[in-house]
Order: sequence, then C-alpha cells, then structure tokens
Amino acid sequence: MKTLKRYLSNPYVALVLGMLFMIFGSAKWTIFIAPWFGLAFLLYFSRNVKLWQVLVFGVLGLYISGLLATYEVFPAPLPIFMIILMIVSLKSIIPYLIDKLSKAKEKGFLGTLIFPAAFISLEYLNTFENGDVWSSIANTQYQFKAIQQIASVFGIWGISFLVAWFASLFNWMTGLQWEWKKIKRGVAIAATIYVVVLAFGIFRLAFSHTSADEYVKIAGVTIDNTNVMETLYEDEFGKTISISPETSQASAELQEANKAMIPFIENPADDKYKRTLKTLEGNLELLFQKTALLADEGAKIVVWSEAIGLIINNQEEGVIQRAKEFAREKGIYLFISLGVINPGPYSPDRLLLVNKTMTLTPEGELANTYLKSNPVPFAEQDYGSDDIMPVIDTPYGKLSPVICYDADFPHFMKQAGSNKTDILLIPSGDWKAIDPYHAQMAVLRGIENGVSIVRPVSRATSLATDPYGNIIAKMDFFSSADKTIIANVKTRGVATIYNTIGDVLPYLSLVLTAYIILDILFRAVLRRKKSYLKGKTRALEA
Repeated sequence: MKTLKRYLSNPYVALVLGMLFMIFGSAKWTIFIAPWFGLAFLLYFSRNVKLWQVLVFGVLGLYISGLLATYEVFPAPLPIFMIILMIVSLKSIIPYLIDKLSKAKEKGFLGTLIFPAAFISLEYLNTFENGDVWSSIANTQYQFKAIQQIASVFGIWGISFLVAWFASLFNWMTGLQWEWKKIKRGVAIAATIYVVVLAFGIFRLAFSHTSADEYVKIAGVTIDNTNVMETLYEDEFGKTISISPETSQASAELQEANKAMIPFIENPADDKYKRTLKTLEGNLELLFQKTALLADEGAKIVVWSEAIGLIINNQEEGVIQRAKEFAREKGIYLFISLGVINPGPYSPDRLLLVNKTMTLTPEGELANTYLKSNPVPFAEQDYGSDDIMPVIDTPYGKLSPVICYDADFPHFMKQAGSNKTDILLIPSGDWKAIDPYHAQMAVLRGIENGVSIVRPVSRATSLATDPYGNIIAKMDFFSSADKTIIANVKTRGVATIYNTIGDVLPYLSLVLTAYIILDILFRAVLRRKKSYLKGKTRALEA
C-alpha cells in the first residue's frame, strides 16, 4: 500500500495520468468526468516539480496529449496542425505557471481560486484571438446536463470554473494530506457551492416543460453527397476513388479527391464534367423530394444542412425560383443551404464558393440571404458576411439561421439573446472525429441564450434541443436511411440571467488574475532589490 501511495504521489506519474484523462475527455471520446481529474493531476505535477520542469515536461505533456486527442479533429495539414498545437500547448501552460509562481498552494483555501481564475481568463482571452471556444473544457460536459444549466447564468465560463476549481481543491486537500480538521471548513464551503449549482440545474431541468408550451414541427434534411467527389475525380482523372462518409477532413483519400475540385471550379462547363453536373442535379432533386415528404408529414419549417445544395452560380436564380414556388405550394418556411460555385481561374484572392442559407416564406418570398459569418480556418474563405444574425418573425416565433462554425462563437451568438430569438436553425457539416462533440457545443449556445436549436448536419449527428439543452430529437447520419430529422420544437424561448449579466465571471477572473500577476512581478522586483542591497552591503563591509 505504501509503495502504491509512493507511486501515485510521484509528479511524473501524475503527469502521465493527467495526459491520459485529458485524452479521454477530448472531442474524440468525451468521457465527461475525465477532464475533472485530468486538470487535477496536471496541476499536481506543476506544483510538485521545479519551474523548468513545468516549462519542459509540462508543455511536452500537453503537446503529446493534444496530438493524440485532436488528430483528425482539426482540419489542417499535419505540419500546420503540429505548429498550431505547439502554440496552443505553450499558452495552455500559463494557468499552471501563474498558480506555481503565485505559490497558490501556500495561500490556503482562498488560494484555490487562483488556478480557475487564470484558467478561465485564458479561455476567455482566446475568444478574442480566434473567436471560437472550441478548446473550452466546458464543451466536454454535455453528458452532465445539471452542470450545463449554470451556462444560463454565467455562460460556459461557469462550467469551466467548476471543473478547474475542482482541480485546485483536490490539490489543496492533497497538500494538507486530507486531514479533516484542516480541510473541513473549505470542504463545507466548496460542497455547498457545488450542491447549489447541481440543485439549480436539476430544478431548472425539472420545470423545463409546462402545459402552456406551444410547439411547431421542424424538420432537417441532409444527404450523403460523397457521390459528387467520387464522380468528379473519375471525370477528371479517368479512374475511380472510393470515399467513405466517415473519412476525416485530413484523410489521404479526401486530399486526393480534392485535386479534382480546382479544375472543375475553373471550368465546370467543360464536356468532361457532364456526369458530375448530372450528379449535382440529382442531389438537388433528392433534397426537394425529401423536403416534400417532410412537409407532407406536417413540418412547417424545413432546414437543409450546410451547403448541401451544391450548384454553379448560373443555376442560382433558377434554384431560388423553384424554392419560392415550393415554399408557397407547401405553405412552409424553407431554409435552403447552398454552396454556390463561382467558376473562373483559381486564385486564393477570388471567392471560389459562397456558403449561404436562404429563407423562403409560405408566401413564396425570399425573406433573407445569410452568408456564413465565421469561416473555418484553412478550409474556407471569407464570404463577406455583415456578421449580423438574421431574425425572421413568424407565427412560430422568431427564427434565426446561422451556419455550423458560427455557433462556436459565443460573442457572435449573443445576438440570439439580445434579438429575443426563439429558435436557432444551424445547418451544419461535420465529420466523424468531431461527432457528437461539435453538435453539443451548439447546444450550449441554446442554454446560454434561452433558445431551442435545430441542427441538421451531414456526416454527423443531427440534433434538436429545447432551451434547456434537452434533446428532443436526433438522427445519426451513418445509420439513418432517410437522413432526416423531425421534431416538435417550442415556439418560445426563455429569458436567461446570462443574457442580462453577460460575461461577469470572466471579467472577475481577469481582474483577479491581473492582480496575481502584478503581485508576482512586484515580489520579484522586491527580491531582486533586496538581493542587490544585500550584495552592496557585503561589498561595503568588505
């Protein structure tokens, strides 16, 4: 037993355990409890080794675990991915350094606040660098619905705080060797806070439905469009290629198939692409057929998944006219998501494809054209969006369409709360490695802003949720035959505290972190000055 205890108390064993827990808590596996212990073990390592060891082995541990956790998740070429991951690892060590340099473990119970404050500050500042919250530890907690409800008060920062504070509390108690007399007051305070948060979440979920709720039937449509790339590759190179719908964005097969895309964009009218154009037309026809079936089943709103209607720009007017007539005939609100190819010479400075969602009303009018506001790095161009979230007033509440990656940007998505949107429609396109993690990230935007979400997605799990994050319908792309989702969705959103107080928690964290950093610097200057004066005194005495 003593031998086991000695091994477990070894900082490098803690580092390895922390790495393993963080891997299993990542987007690929997302075991929700894993990050709680992952942060705790990593913090134990950083507190019990020298500073240079944190900088060398701590960063290396974060890098290796990040590599194993996010390979095939991030859609970038491997060399670029590895460089970005190193930058992320160097930034991620900062909260551990602040905790160590501030000597948080010597500051008692109040010192437990230093690490979570620094942790949240880093997460929050990251949103101003690249906008999204992809790497937020809050995203890993989607299986823990009661904890998720705190996002309606403090945003995802409340979830991140609870996970990071647990790590700090764990190390505080370990430092005191779990002696009850020494830790009981702090344990009582912390336990009360966690119990209150859990009780709030359970209570909120328990009363998430009332007899006064009104509903509208909303459907989402997608198709397996890998036939386009397979046909295009054969048209261009005269040989076949097989692309699994489960393939990752960085896979060799998809990279090879993409070689045919540039010559097609440059001249899609070339006779050799007749089969490809026919495949595109067949896919568009299939989308309208599926939409018709869903409308006949009673859907009043139908949404296509992201850019699933791939067309050439000279076809766009015809498609819009057809959609107008279709919406009027069926009496539905139709959200068609198009990827519109702009033919011409290839140039990174020229917009090659436009990713848009268009809203057609039951009167057959084009109510809105929304361009994706937040293109995926290394995968998309800037579409020239005005970054304004549309609001479509309907008898079924206020509807707001955004596209996929847009929902990863909480600052952008706050428009849903300020606009009093009732239902967010998020046509999306994912891949197997980020399923269902990415969909669940969008659910958090619903909880934060008090809105229902309908997210039809190709190559992943489609979801419909209420304003509390309860899943009311889902569809697994890989097992579903018709690849459609239909759900009865609440027509009214709910007010949230977060809509009123905003990012007060990260602001407080930033203030505390800034104070701690200034204190570290001040003490360093004092030590240097004291050392200088001591040396000068010795010189004078000599």
